[in-house]
Amino acid sequence: MSIAMNPMSGTLRVSSNGRYFVDASGQPWLWMGDTAWPLFTQYNRVDAEKYLTRRAEQGFTVIQGVLAWGGGTGFEDRTPGPNYAGDLPWIDNDPAWPNDAYFRHVDHLVKYAGEHGLILAMLPTWGFYVNDVKILNTENAYRYGRWLGERYRAQPSVIWVNGGDRNPSGYEAVYRALAHGLREGDGGAHLISYHPCGWTHSSMWFQDDDWLDFHMIQTWTEWSKVYPAVAFDTQLVPLRPVVLAEGAYENGPEYPQGPITPLIVRRQAWWAFLAGGYFTYGQNQMWRMEPGWTDTFDTPGALSMAHFKNIVTQRPWWKRVPDQGLIASGAGSERTLNAAARNPEGTRALVYLSSQCHVLLQLDRMQTRRVKVTLVNPASGERVDAGVYETHHYANPSYREPWFSTPPFWEDAVLELDALDGT
Repeated sequence: MSIAMNPMSGTLRVSSNGRYFVDASGQPWLWMGDTAWPLFTQYNRVDAEKYLTRRAEQGFTVIQGVLAWGGGTGFEDRTPGPNYAGDLPWIDNDPAWPNDAYFRHVDHLVKYAGEHGLILAMLPTWGFYVNDVKILNTENAYRYGRWLGERYRAQPSVIWVNGGDRNPSGYEAVYRALAHGLREGDGGAHLISYHPCGWTHSSMWFQDDDWLDFHMIQTWTEWSKVYPAVAFDTQLVPLRPVVLAEGAYENGPEYPQGPITPLIVRRQAWWAFLAGGYFTYGQNQMWRMEPGWTDTFDTPGALSMAHFKNIVTQRPWWKRVPDQGLIASGAGSERTLNAAARNPEGTRALVYLSSQCHVLLQLDRMQTRRVKVTLVNPASGERVDAGVYETHHYANPSYREPWFSTPPFWEDAVLELDALDGT
């Protein structure tokens, strides 16, 4: 299955209500991310282009990668590594002096991604080079950020992501200097967020900073806590979009709540979305570039994300309102939480069943006399008609709310509720 690629039409902004992203024409833009931390450094140009092309075909909209990267957390080199051509990001390991040769390759990938309808969410540095070896300080971080902002000011296919898998406590001034440099350099042309470390939120440190345009959360091993984590940040004022920027990676080996199967990938995506946020997927072998990593572009988890996008974009997804009240019984909890959201008008709703289970739906929360229910397999896109139901029952004391079940041989299910015309 593939989804048509659309070139980027302009720089992204946050919607007027603070809940989602919009493109330059003001149209809602759905964040569906993937994690490719070594994209700019270790991927050669051919592999990088193949990867970006395939993710665009699958419907992904944003790719997270690191400009100054030296390996994942716990495995970093003391200085950022070179790109595939041997060029280092900084001259003499000084962020105040970026290496033009290195960034010409970045320029190419930014342009290529935009031509394929993708945004690159670029981390100027991994947090290791701030917190641990302290290469960046307030002065050179600001100069580096300003240089980056100026270089990519006119490129619409860019989002800036501060941080890099680190708790900023004690180093807030450095990260703020980097953000202020980015903002001054690009004149506010691009959105900025902060990527925190495991089980933390950008809002914990930067909720009141004017440069923080949207929240990022990392749950990593704690994938069963995705829904409450996202739901919490959606209630913070001022309102900002919320992105689960790093959850548990498909096939990742280090998770106490593992194995991380495609089902766990889907749970994270649906929980984040139905809590009011957005999701970035990740595949273990791919980002770690383990042997055979270029054969992992079509793993079941990635294909599940394509089905996810097909399902949610069948309706005005940006109007969704989380509503656990739709589930009268059987909501579950933690690893087997079932979740629901509807539009404000009460004419459309989605309910995610995260396992083989039964739920009783409170259909009178729908503002229509009759509703059509369709079961969708989030692993395959298969659709099954589940019937038409009356919704307002106060005049019929013998009426009983309907139960719905995950069909046999499905691991999970999505219930689509749609008002019938003329009701």
